[in-house]
This record gives sequence, structure tokens and C-alpha cells, in this order.
Amino acid sequence: MTDRQRQLISYYLPHPRDPKLGFNEYYVRDVADRIRKVEVREILPYDNETTYGVYEVSSGRRIDAGYSSPWVGFRKYALYDNKEDCRDQSHLLYDGWEELRELQEKEGQ
Repeated sequence: MTDRQRQLISYYLPHPRDPKLGFNEYYVRDVADRIRKVEVREILPYDNETTYGVYEVSSGRRIDAGYSSPWVGFRKYALYDNKEDCRDQSHLLYDGWEELRELQEKEGQ
């Protein structure tokens, strides 16, 4: 791991992954600024980007990302693998956080 990758990890991923999350489960902030545990069920193309359709784990309802169109899902940077980072929006606007998390876990940090 490079020094730059270590810096990015310490900045964007201050807390470890929540071990209670299942496959394709994340935390997101909804339009009312509440933190919700969700499951990614859809991959939705939007312009030149990819967004993800998410559904609340407890109710099964689709959570709106609050963008201009109701069919646009959440961008990768809006998905978090722990509540603390979601609350703090620690990797806001950085889509490469999952690759950093994999590298972090592989290196055992």
C-alpha cells in the first residue's frame, strides 16, 4: 500500500465496516436527513454515471435519493458501510471508497 493510499484511507474511512451489514447492505441519508439501513437492489444508469436503487431493510420500501428525478438512485459516494461515517458524510463525493476499504481490509489495518 502506498503512502497516498494510507492517507486516503485515514481521511475517507475513519471507522471500520459495520459487521452487522449483510450482502449489498449499506447506510444512506434520506431526504429528511435520517440514516437508513438499506439494500442495493437496482443499478440505474443516469447520464454518464451509475446510481443505485436502494430499499430500506426493515420495510422493503424504496428510498428516494432526492435528486431531480424520482428514478435516479444514490451515487456510490452516498452509500456507507457504517453509521458513523454516514452521519459525518466522511467520503462525500468520493466514489472510490469501496476499493480503499478492500485494500484496507486486505492489508489488515
